[in-house]
Amino acid sequence: MRRWTEELATLMRFGGVGVLATLVHIAVAAAVFWCWASVSPFLANVLAFLVAFQVSLWGHRRFTFRRQGRSGRFFLIALAGFAANNGILASLLATTSISGLPAVAISTLLVPLAMFVAARLWAFA
Repeated sequence: MRRWTEELATLMRFGGVGVLATLVHIAVAAAVFWCWASVSPFLANVLAFLVAFQVSLWGHRRFTFRRQGRSGRFFLIALAGFAANNGILASLLATTSISGLPAVAISTLLVPLAMFVAARLWAFA
């Protein structure tokens, strides 16, 4: 029972760090769109990812898993999540009338659970 309680606590911490990183991602994308209205949503998404990744790595090392972990592995997991994020973004842009910041925000919100499982089992095991 204790193991499940610990895992639930880890999941909650992961969620908190993830929410912070997601808010940073969306805020950076919004700032990019605000400063450069004609920017490609993909470029805004890349810039936002690079900043949010730093927040995520720091938070997961410091709070979620409370260990250094393997940065390279975590970066690969983050890149896989980012690839999924961009796939969703491309799909939204191609098949709906959603564009710009709303499309980036939606695509950013859909990936985190898979990221937790991969980070827990591979990067911070």
